[in-house]
Amino acid sequence: MALSQHEDPDFSRGYRAWMLFLLAVVNALNLADRQGMGVTAPAIKAELHLSDTQLGIVQGLGFAILYTMLGLPLARLAERRSRAKIIAGSIAVFGLFVGLCSQARGFAQFLMLRVGVGVGDAGFTTPVASLTGDHYPADRRTAATTLVWLGGPIGALIGSAVGGQVAEAYGWRTWFIGLAIPSLLVALLAFVTLREPPRGRYDRGDMTAPVPSIGQAMRFLLAKRSMRHVIYGCAIASMGMNGLGQFLVRFMVAHYGIGLAEAGQTLGLLAVVAMASGLAIGGFGVTALYHRDRRWAVWAPAIGLVLAAPLFVAAAFQPTLLRALPLLGLAHVCLFIYYTPTLALAQNMVGSNMRASASFAIAFVLGMIGIGIGPTLIGIMSDIFAHVAFAGGSFAAMCPGGAAPAGAPATLGAACADASQAGITWAVAAMSVGFVWAALHYLLAARDLRRDLDTHYQG
Repeated sequence: MALSQHEDPDFSRGYRAWMLFLLAVVNALNLADRQGMGVTAPAIKAELHLSDTQLGIVQGLGFAILYTMLGLPLARLAERRSRAKIIAGSIAVFGLFVGLCSQARGFAQFLMLRVGVGVGDAGFTTPVASLTGDHYPADRRTAATTLVWLGGPIGALIGSAVGGQVAEAYGWRTWFIGLAIPSLLVALLAFVTLREPPRGRYDRGDMTAPVPSIGQAMRFLLAKRSMRHVIYGCAIASMGMNGLGQFLVRFMVAHYGIGLAEAGQTLGLLAVVAMASGLAIGGFGVTALYHRDRRWAVWAPAIGLVLAAPLFVAAAFQPTLLRALPLLGLAHVCLFIYYTPTLALAQNMVGSNMRASASFAIAFVLGMIGIGIGPTLIGIMSDIFAHVAFAGGSFAAMCPGGAAPAGAPATLGAACADASQAGITWAVAAMSVGFVWAALHYLLAARDLRRDLDTHYQG
């Protein structure tokens, strides 16, 4: 028998509030790392002499490779073992490698350390989704998931504003050391205080049903046409979201000539106001509309994404930051609407015995495609556009790290700067157009969504 939404003999309201708060803090640390990486990227690029392609690989594929590959075994482990302990151990690994990033001396070394950060980050998404799913019934999971992910804007603010200021005043290495310390403390708190709930406590049917194989779980999930379109849409949207997120400070520094601290504060403001608003609309707004028609779980993301595309493109070509900010703010609100409904939808498509596996499908898309390909692709596009804009020969050879070598003529320095600025501007615009494609898939998902939500695993 499934529990009612108010009946919870094992976990008090206070404990569940603490659990959501602690998971939100973990999410804030993860986002602080990623945004801090994006804000400090221009300083890292200059000191380690990286191209935008190398920078994109470090921020994208380097982070995402083991982050995604470990998602599957961790998802399977989370179906059978303590999700609370998996989360605590992962945060500890995350904090350790974040601290070690401060010791990088070149591209290859920094790349390997970011791979280690991805290993720690891998233990967050799938176990957290499964853990939250067994604390709340289906009609409250989107709201609960939103509360966890609202830690993201706070982390993004810390990573952007504090990371930029620290990098400008003390160097980018100090930022990574400063982030590692609270991460290790939170890992200890999670280990001591988080508890494991019974599985399937809010689901219909047998809560002791055997866990299907990963092949059975994926075949069941991907047999649902609406879920396939949600995955396609999520893949394209997350590529743009992560690509823009990692290169927006690089864009502002190059396009408007501002410092890391000012660019970080600007991005932090966008994160707190716009990102939080988008997540709240996508979470609480869709939860309210979901009771009227479950297709709002995909209609709302489609509307948000189709509005985000022209707003980002228009912002990229504004002559001043002051004129670009309102457009960037609205664009971020619209963009983040898709996020939490997508996470919750994967949970509602399956029963409790494959909830972590369903979360892995979304985590794979967000990880390998979104985090992995997104920043890498925008970095490659930036270098290509910069090469096209550079009239003096090979941009890569004559402008290492996007700037003229020390002692080069002033004309070469200006040409390198202009080409670098043109490259990142056009890359931002090109990446933004993909949001329209993502919106189309969410609209197509609406055709079969209600039927697919009512289709249950038969074994």
